[in-house]
Amino acid sequence: MDTPSRLEIDLTAIERNVATMRRVCSASQGRSVGVCAVLKADAYGLGAPRVAKRLEIAAVEMVAVFTPDQARSLVESAIRCPILVLMPVRSFNRTDTLHRALVEGRLHLSVHDEQQLQSLISHTDRFGLRLPVHVEVNMGMNRGGARPDEAERLLKRIHAHPRLILAGLYTHFPSADTDNSATRELAIAFESWRRSVADSMTDACIVHMANTFGAFRSHELHADMVRIGLALIGYAQEEIADPDACELVEHAGSLLPAVRWSSQIVHVSQVSKGETVGYGGAWKAKRRTRLGLVPVGYADGYPLTLSDRGRVGVKIGAEGGAQETAFAPVVGRVSMDQITIDITDLPEDAVGVGTGVELIGLDREAPNHLPTLARTAGTISHDFLCGLSSRVQRAYRSTDSQTTAAVDYSRG
Repeated sequence: MDTPSRLEIDLTAIERNVATMRRVCSASQGRSVGVCAVLKADAYGLGAPRVAKRLEIAAVEMVAVFTPDQARSLVESAIRCPILVLMPVRSFNRTDTLHRALVEGRLHLSVHDEQQLQSLISHTDRFGLRLPVHVEVNMGMNRGGARPDEAERLLKRIHAHPRLILAGLYTHFPSADTDNSATRELAIAFESWRRSVADSMTDACIVHMANTFGAFRSHELHADMVRIGLALIGYAQEEIADPDACELVEHAGSLLPAVRWSSQIVHVSQVSKGETVGYGGAWKAKRRTRLGLVPVGYADGYPLTLSDRGRVGVKIGAEGGAQETAFAPVVGRVSMDQITIDITDLPEDAVGVGTGVELIGLDREAPNHLPTLARTAGTISHDFLCGLSSRVQRAYRSTDSQTTAAVDYSRG
């Protein structure tokens, strides 16, 4: 028998979120702004190939990943839109499945330093390729990328080389979710520097700098393309520290949460007042307590830090009919494969073995809303999603057709 736990990804919601981001960017100084869908870490663990196929229907201009392996999974899944690899790639193999994408110009590489650029030049000359590249400019993130003086030299070398195509120029804001003034200052500095190197650029070069949070701050940060990740799956406003400083934040309320993690109660027991629950006896019953066992734990990605802190949605009512959601607290320590919830206050005739449970729900006001749950766990939504184990079955649904298709995650 399979585990009852699964992660549902609403592909229609993702497509509609792309449309929302296009509306956010539609008035950007009277020009068209592209959307780059960031699918790092297997689309935050949601399954990049399947998500990317729906994004192609939404006509995103580009997708971005971090590693060649991540790009390979998309190429092998017949994704046709351009793929930007953010990691500094220094070599590639002609027998690699990525080589055809390089030949066709569908694979774009990021340039971070002069040594890497020289390596790419050697490979393009050796294989006779024309290679689209994006130069990353380090404006203060101090992670990857070249500082402005080195980036200027990179642009000049790329401009002069017949086999290199300057397809993009970008930077990344270190605090777009928390610091409005610093983000705008960096954007102004980047734009000033970009104008200073205009002679090494062509009209075909795409300038991009805003992530999800930057996109909601101002039209002035949109440039030619925005890179969105969290907004794709319906979250943004909840993790912006200063929403009042974001000119476009009202649009964030139109994003549709696309992720629901469900399971069910598999065992019911009772403990008397004074008895403890779980490892270490950290939780003690203050009354006679009815407990429900849910087969998820930290091995599935339900954080240990939600011990005695998390709350789950419990579905009351017949499956397929009208249901209400009540919330039950996690009691005792989160175990490897299971959590225990207090269902004492829920109707005994309606809640028992087989009752549905939502670990992550779709209601923004609920305690199991992903950003709220992540905050309770002491982390952020990105980290929470990426921590969800591959052993939790992924299921993809399209709400427009009212169909749900479960897939074996190991086969994508």
